[in-house]
This record gives sequence, structure tokens and C-alpha cells, in this order.
Amino acid sequence: MKNVGREIKRAVNQMDKAMDAYARSFDLTGVQLSIIHMLSERKQQNVLQRDIEQEFNIQRSTATVILQRMEKKGLIQRKKANQDARQKQVMLTPTALAFEKSAAEYIDGQQALIEQRFTEQQRKDFEAILAFFIEQNS
Repeated sequence: MKNVGREIKRAVNQMDKAMDAYARSFDLTGVQLSIIHMLSERKQQNVLQRDIEQEFNIQRSTATVILQRMEKKGLIQRKKANQDARQKQVMLTPTALAFEKSAAEYIDGQQALIEQRFTEQQRKDFEAILAFFIEQNS
């Protein structure tokens, strides 16, 4: 049997390469496109930097660098959160809103491919495997 962890890593690397290639056509990175997608899905909510850290399982310093670059490109605005001045609220700018349809098309398209290829039970089993790896290493 193949090493499952290694195969997951290879799959993630391939997915990242493909998303980066797609995002590059918009002068973005795959991570930036993912964050735009996440924020556009949560427009009605106050999204804090820590929500992005949790969603993508990244450290605060990593999120800060990514968000600073997005801010520099005019994709997001950050301001002190109303409920906690220590936290930063993150919002999409009109510039980023122009990419939200492209982000959704790509991400939803990838999800549709998985749903077409695998049965609901196979997807549930795979989700259980992923949850195992995520929880094991938390």
C-alpha cells in the first residue's frame, strides 16, 4: 500500500500548482484567490484575521504577511474590529470583488469534479480520512 500521507501531500501540491496557475492569469496567487473566495462567501459577517488563520490553518505571522500583500495590491482593507480593538476585521475592496466570480467558478468547479467522480459514500470516507490527519496533528 502506498504511503497515504505522502500521497495526500502530492495531491495538495498538485492542487496548489493548478490553482496558482489559474490565479496567475489575474495576477494573484492561489492563496489570495482562496481568501477572496472565503471573504466573498462571508460578506454578511465580520471576518477577522484570526478567522482566516483558522480557516486555512496558518500561523498569525503567515496570515499577516499574506494579508499585507493583499492590502498592498488593493484587494482588502483591514481595520480594528468593533468588538475587539486587538483584532483586525478584513474586508474585500471593489478591486477584489471583480475576482469573486472567477474564484467561485474555479473552486466550485473543482468541487463539482469531485462530486461527479466519486460517490457520496466515497466522499464521506475521504472526509473522515482527512479529519483523522487534521485532528491527529492539531
